[in-house]
Amino acid sequence: MSEEHPSPFPTALILDTSFLRTIGGTGTTAYQTFIQYVKSADVDLYLTPGVVEELAEQHGYIRIDWVDRADTTEWIAVIDIVEPGVRVHDGPRAGQIMDRVHERLAKFEQTDADKLRTTDSELPAAAVMVLGSTSHDSVGILIDDRNAERAITGVIDNTFYEGRIRVISIWDAIEYIE
Repeated sequence: MSEEHPSPFPTALILDTSFLRTIGGTGTTAYQTFIQYVKSADVDLYLTPGVVEELAEQHGYIRIDWVDRADTTEWIAVIDIVEPGVRVHDGPRAGQIMDRVHERLAKFEQTDADKLRTTDSELPAAAVMVLGSTSHDSVGILIDDRNAERAITGVIDNTFYEGRIRVISIWDAIEYIE
């Protein structure tokens, strides 16, 4: 599950659509607190292809154009494609992590895996890519979805990525950065 007080807080964060929807627009305290922390702590933010797709679909519901921010600021980037073959040391490959999370999430959601979007499943796969291609030694996944949290942590536990990929709920993140 999400950590009570992640310490040290990762300097790379992958944002889920649920997190972005919950944090609100520029007028909310949660948004202001989060962005102020990101800028002052020199944190890198990442959006996955699935999150970018969901943001486009939910454009009227999410008040910030996060993709535009990724194009115009240095502190947020879009991951173009999740490479399934990437792995770090002896950890499972990104594609294996993604498939396992997807299967587990389908069970939690009690739905056919073929009908379930892969957005939440690609988050830890993207985290593997960030670990393998940057100097970050840990990556946080900011999410506001309990089933996705459980699925991701259940898959990364007892692998090389345990402790390196951290699932953090929005409320734990805001509490930590305040």
